Amino acid sequence: MVIEENLLRRPDPDSHALVEAGFTSGPLAAAFESIPVLETRGGLSKEDFDRDYRAAMRPVVLEGFVKDWPAVQTWSFEHLARLCPDVEVVVDSYNSQKARRVTFPDFVRQLEENEGNTESPLYLQEWLFQANAPQLAADMPELEVAQYDFRRNLYGDDAATNHQLWLGQTGGVTRLHQDSYSVDVMHAQLVGTKRWHVMGPQAQLRRGADGEPDWQALLEAPETQLHRFDLRPGDLLYLPAGWFHRIELLENSIGLGRKCLDEANLRIHIKQRMNELLALLLNYDEVAHTHPDLVPVLMSRSRVFADRLGLDLSRLRP
Repeated sequence: MVIEENLLRRPDPDSHALVEAGFTSGPLAAAFESIPVLETRGGLSKEDFDRDYRAAMRPVVLEGFVKDWPAVQTWSFEHLARLCPDVEVVVDSYNSQKARRVTFPDFVRQLEENEGNTESPLYLQEWLFQANAPQLAADMPELEVAQYDFRRNLYGDDAATNHQLWLGQTGGVTRLHQDSYSVDVMHAQLVGTKRWHVMGPQAQLRRGADGEPDWQALLEAPETQLHRFDLRPGDLLYLPAGWFHRIELLENSIGLGRKCLDEANLRIHIKQRMNELLALLLNYDEVAHTHPDLVPVLMSRSRVFADRLGLDLSRLRP
């Protein structure tokens, strides 16, 4: 097995903990006071966005871009519990030891009981809500700036609009990662505020001659492109494919993750999807050992994807 030298991309729990410690108490934490805030724009047209950001692959926060959405105007955890009285969700799905299936109202009750527990905040991650709560989609209209998403051509409308909701308590963290499948990230903040730290796709954290992570080299390298910013209700983030990102919930929060496939990334997108599916099929035991917390998420993601494609998993051909 090839050993990944870039610690930011290592899949093992020890590397995850090392990188996370860099954010919370290590050199990255000390650097946050001086790192630049990501560029923020308001009142941007689709033409300006396409020219200045998507074509240039430059991340940007579009301030107030979705502020008029019904989800931004009316949603709360209690409101969603009324809309989804019998819907089941998986809480803390990125932790195989804590993951559990509950109804959405039960999740809200657990949030209330756990309020103030910043050591173990609850987090509902990557809820593919259109599989079991499609009624919510009407409150989050499709984005004009996202219509370049080539997944519609590739998979059809149902699979291409398989967006995700992320709901959690103050103190919840999504560790530093790159999104799968070489897709652009568009994240709409609906409730509460999230703090993001992002790094460019070529950012590297390697061990120095002493065997310790060379944080200084990471911070000084121009390709690191470290930025921070707070995403507030009504804001929309555009983050090109491959950018590293880490998210911390500053308040109880709800956000919509909307992915977009640029046609320029089509070949690598297909290769990454095939790699994932074939790894699960042909090398399941090893990937379950090397990615114990991610494999259940991938299996759930694949089942929903197959359903959105209208596939019969008991047959070899659709």
